[in-house]
Amino acid sequence: MLDSKAIGNKINDLRSKNKMSQDQMAEKLFVTRQAVSRWELGQSLPSIDSLLEMSRLFSVSFEDILCLSEKKTIDPHDLFNGHSREYVVKAIIRGDLKVDLGDVFYQFSPEERLQILQAIRDKELRVDIQELLPKLTTGENVYLNGGKAHYVYKK
Repeated sequence: MLDSKAIGNKINDLRSKNKMSQDQMAEKLFVTRQAVSRWELGQSLPSIDSLLEMSRLFSVSFEDILCLSEKKTIDPHDLFNGHSREYVVKAIIRGDLKVDLGDVFYQFSPEERLQILQAIRDKELRVDIQELLPKLTTGENVYLNGGKAHYVYKK
C-alpha cells in the first residue's frame, strides 16, 4: 500500500531541493498548483503520467518518488507522524507493523478502532485480547464479542 503522506513529503522535498515553487512545478507538469498542493499534503496521489514527468524533472526513479524502497519507521508514541492514517491502520491489520495495541489504541479514531476490532473479530489480526479489553468502550467490547458484553473486573 502506498503511504500518501510519505509520498507528499517526498514530492515537497524534491521540489524544494530544486528551488521550485508549486506554481513552477505545476506548469512543468501541466497540472494546477492546487494539485501539487494536494499531493504534498498527502490528500491525493499524482497520476502515472505526472509521476513519470516528475521522475524526469527531478532525475529520480518513480519508485523513489513513491517511497517504495524506503524503510518505514513509525514512532509508537505518535503513529501517524509523517504517515497517512489509512496506511498505518492497514499496515497494522496486515501484520506489517507490529505495535502493542493496548498502548496505542487511544491514538485511533472511532472508525479506525472499528476497523481494527473487525480485523480482530475476523481473525485477520491476532492480539492479546486481555491487554486490549480495558482500553475498549462498552460498545467496542460488545462489538468485539459478537453482541455479548465481556466485563473486565479491575482489582
